[in-house]
Amino acid sequence: MASTGLDRRQFLKSSALAGGMLLSINLPMFRIANANTKASSDWCIYVEIKPDNSVVMASPVMDMGQHMKTTGPMMLADEMDLDWDKISFAEHCPAYLNKSEEGEIGYQYSDMGTGGSHAVRRNWDYMRTAGATARQMMIDQAAELWRVNPESLSTKASYVVHSATGKKLSYGYLAKGAATKKVDKSRIKLKQTKDYVIMGRDTYTVDLEQIVTGKPLFGIDAEYPGALQVMILRAPAQGASVDKANKEAALAIPGVIKLMDIEAQNEEYWTKDEKQIVSAGIAVVAESLWAAMQGKRALSASWKPSKAHQDQSSEHQQAKFRHLVAGDFEAKVRKNDGDVQAAFSQANRLIDETYETPLFAHACMEPFNCIADIREKDATIIVGHQFPHMVAEEVEKNTGIDALSVEVISQRMGGGFGRRFERDFLREAIYLSHTLKQPVKITWTREDEIERDFFAPAYVMRVKASLDENNKVTGWHHRQAQTRGGARDDCFPAKLVKNYKTEHFEYPSKIPTGPWRGPAHLQWTFAVESMTDELAYQANEDPLAFRFKLMQPHQAHDYEGWGAESIDSGRMAKCYESAAKMAKWGRKLSKNHGLGIAGHFTFGSYAAFVIEVSVSEQNELTLLDAWGAIDCGFAINPNHIRNQMEGGFIDGLNAALFNKVTVEKGQAVNNNFHTLRWMKMKESPNNIQVDIIQNNFPPTGVGEPPTAPAAAALANAIYAASGQRIRQLPLSDSIRI
Repeated sequence: MASTGLDRRQFLKSSALAGGMLLSINLPMFRIANANTKASSDWCIYVEIKPDNSVVMASPVMDMGQHMKTTGPMMLADEMDLDWDKISFAEHCPAYLNKSEEGEIGYQYSDMGTGGSHAVRRNWDYMRTAGATARQMMIDQAAELWRVNPESLSTKASYVVHSATGKKLSYGYLAKGAATKKVDKSRIKLKQTKDYVIMGRDTYTVDLEQIVTGKPLFGIDAEYPGALQVMILRAPAQGASVDKANKEAALAIPGVIKLMDIEAQNEEYWTKDEKQIVSAGIAVVAESLWAAMQGKRALSASWKPSKAHQDQSSEHQQAKFRHLVAGDFEAKVRKNDGDVQAAFSQANRLIDETYETPLFAHACMEPFNCIADIREKDATIIVGHQFPHMVAEEVEKNTGIDALSVEVISQRMGGGFGRRFERDFLREAIYLSHTLKQPVKITWTREDEIERDFFAPAYVMRVKASLDENNKVTGWHHRQAQTRGGARDDCFPAKLVKNYKTEHFEYPSKIPTGPWRGPAHLQWTFAVESMTDELAYQANEDPLAFRFKLMQPHQAHDYEGWGAESIDSGRMAKCYESAAKMAKWGRKLSKNHGLGIAGHFTFGSYAAFVIEVSVSEQNELTLLDAWGAIDCGFAINPNHIRNQMEGGFIDGLNAALFNKVTVEKGQAVNNNFHTLRWMKMKESPNNIQVDIIQNNFPPTGVGEPPTAPAAAALANAIYAASGQRIRQLPLSDSIRI
């Protein structure tokens, strides 16, 4: 299916000229889950239905590789009863914003933001209701033309059908009149799962052909009339400033127009401590990207280090974490159910181990970029950002232009993983365009991205757990230190162990950190599922059987963490069971081969994986096959769920094996893939088999759940194959691959 390539203004204009139906529907107020904003009670979807019965659809949800450009329209199209084969898709996702009485910026219509594996969940009821409303508008228009009762009509594949006579009218014929209809919400009927004809079936990504043939879909591909090309030589270390730079040499490069000094910008961050959002540097403004790159290289700058950042070392930080969790220092108590100390004093066995994870880089496939055209009273921003409302918010904050006068053209993102939640690359482009009074396109390099990353926080986690004479887990004490954030202690084994205590240390650090693929979930799971395995072996029990026992009794519990309302041990157990069944758990393995299992609950979804590995006598690791099961409620597009399960698990394996950023004196020293090792295709599992647990729970996210179990499953498999228990990531520090 070809893409139309329409931007927001072109889409509106073409819809009006075509005489088709541009659909506006009033639905109940939509509240944005991850921003304290109130949305309008008006809801608008853009579905242009042409007279020839073809459809142009603009996806209402951002896409950064999680396939929402396909899944969002599937929800809408199924309830509308559209013919999927007659739909073409606009390249861009138009952002429609509003402002609350308090001045907070949010989405006027659908929730465009993507993060926390919540894009489907937030829009599920909304998109289906919109589609069902549109379908009813078509029926009402046909009923008026035929002078029949609307209840006698049905819809199928973009037609309204009169069952008594077999007559039918196309949506294209009905669209213009249907657009004027008002439908009372009491008449809106959502389909039952059994009646879906688009959802629940394998569907290809709508722009797959453009992606694999290298068509310009991403922000880095975008062009803009009259835009100046900019690259910035940024301070490589946090807090550093320019000492000397050869500006004359840079200005001598043909095509270089101007150099601009960039001042560092700091602001309060998550835990109210001040963090540097924009680093000091020199912007090279040029006629072409090549000239900007050459000019940047010619600057040959030296830097003045910041005294406040000189002692920022990841290794020093990790040593401090170990010291904190090992001692009896007072920590912040997060949960304290039952009496952990009493359970420990009465234990038949007590295990006390410490697990470590380093700083992780995001390393998105597409380096950051942003086009900004800041005019006197309005602006246009072309960018791939996870939350378009934040883009307009940044323009208003930095220029005074009303956010509602900002046109945000959202490009497909070449990965995000939480890093495209940040605003540094937005702020630079906005500042430069506002100052130059011309449109600019700013492009980052890979080194820029890693040096200026907001890394996944590093963790040291000490876990003590006790077993009684029946090998039941009676006590669990999780004590951790990290650069920022909390713990995923609302996940299992919470609710499963009667005596359960968690606490953490807040350690001041100027090393920038931020959300990374299910923030804190992989780290938590590495500690919890490694300890669960260790308990099983101490009990001389099979690790899978031990987990089944831990999940008993199967029941749902209230979930107090972000991203879900309940957590169900029965649903988790089914994922363990399915993954183990596919792997033929318990079979006789070759010498030095082992199976490892781990599972986790992330933002409403349950995922478990088994991986088989071999470890040679020379301590060389080979990943063989993997099997994963997921319960994400109703599977809207099984094809994409399998895709996400494979990719997310591999990303988790990469983090487990290689993703360790080393910071010295406030600077990331391994700033590209020649020094920050990354998994090669030949090193990944040969095959990853996926089972999607079938049920009718509402759909939940898939982007982050498969990442979380990877490190623990791999570490557990290494132990099963070699007897080597590795408790510190990256695993490649302890084993060769």
